[in-house]
Amino acid sequence: MVHLQVLLLLLLAGFGLSLAVDSAESADGSYFFLFNDDDKNSTDDDEQHREFDRTRDDMHRLLNNRTKIRNEFQFNKARGFLLAGNLTQSELQEMRRQMGKRGTLVPNRRIKLDLPSKVEVLQTKPLNVASSGPSAAATCTGKKCCGRTVSLSYNSNLDWLDRTRNGKFCSPADDTTKMDVFVLDTGVDSTHPELAGRVVTVEDCSVNGPAPWTANVDVVGHGTHVSGTIGSTGYGVTPNVNIHMVKVLNDQGSGSDANLVCGFNKVEAWLKSNPTKKAVVSLSLGYSGISTVINSVTTSLATTYASRLVIVVASGNSNVKGCSVTLASVAAVIAVGSTGATRSESSFSNYGTCVDILAPGENILSTYPSNQYALMSGTSMATPLVSGVLAQYWLQNPNMTGLAIRTALSSTSNPLFAPIVINRKSGTPNKLIQYTCPFNVCV
Repeated sequence: MVHLQVLLLLLLAGFGLSLAVDSAESADGSYFFLFNDDDKNSTDDDEQHREFDRTRDDMHRLLNNRTKIRNEFQFNKARGFLLAGNLTQSELQEMRRQMGKRGTLVPNRRIKLDLPSKVEVLQTKPLNVASSGPSAAATCTGKKCCGRTVSLSYNSNLDWLDRTRNGKFCSPADDTTKMDVFVLDTGVDSTHPELAGRVVTVEDCSVNGPAPWTANVDVVGHGTHVSGTIGSTGYGVTPNVNIHMVKVLNDQGSGSDANLVCGFNKVEAWLKSNPTKKAVVSLSLGYSGISTVINSVTTSLATTYASRLVIVVASGNSNVKGCSVTLASVAAVIAVGSTGATRSESSFSNYGTCVDILAPGENILSTYPSNQYALMSGTSMATPLVSGVLAQYWLQNPNMTGLAIRTALSSTSNPLFAPIVINRKSGTPNKLIQYTCPFNVCV
């Protein structure tokens, strides 16, 4: 998960306010300029774009064109851009004087993965996970269901989905229609045999990213593991996904706010280019505090495309309230906490009312670069399980909106016996991910 300490002041609408400058440290001396939301009731999109262009040009003149403007974003009411380059105190003071009524400056902070335990890499494919042909129970409530039976011994995340704990998982039948899932992470090894044909695009968001950064290559292994949980052959929830990987973290698991904004821009570009398609965004990263720029962008993206986009995020591994961190504090997303093999909420998992659902996140077996496999723990591992379930359910119920899918996922995850999750922390809902009929998987 990602450590990020954020202290951010956004200006309220009004006159005579000075430009607020966040006092926290920038990763590389660069800052985001965020527009005030005093025009939030405006319906004149053209005027908003003209204001955006005027402000960008004024910034160039103010800084004598010394600073490059990158990572522009206009997600509905969340609008801004990155001023790439070290800003001096005198420049900050001058922007405070001249630009104070238009917005605020936010440091481009560094983010870093934080897994709660050491990764255990397995050099060969575990022999205790095997796939067979179609299940005898081929349909479920009249819908396509079980494509193959996956025998499990310690891949407990899949075994929990049907609540039977019988050592088997009925993977959905292959469908010619696929659900598009965006994974914003460390990259992916798309050549892994378990992911063959599942990864359709790999993009890079290295602009203003910290070194070392190998474009489109997963050196860390985190993104490959997450992708495998969503859609790999023997370790994933469903084969019916098109995985779009966007690398937003470097070869050491570090990145910045700018990299994540770049990733969101790529998601929106795809949505605009595919106006009839739906998508799931899976984010196995988070913050140790509130990032207003990321919260604002995430909220705007999720609400603008609410009918055909759902964003699933990790609640975090700091054992703090989810409402105190980005991204779990965003109301428009599904925030996922972690449980262990005994159905107890994981000791590391963030908790509380901002956590929407729980899923297994301890010692999760999945794919790893160079044709390897690994056991990892964290809410990072619980999140793609929920993303995979949601993708398959939405594929089978294509007329449902994103909001309806979120509601259905929540109601279906209500406890079938009490308590479904034992040793829950204060405020955490008693909801464990489930994937049985009517989720089209037969047992």
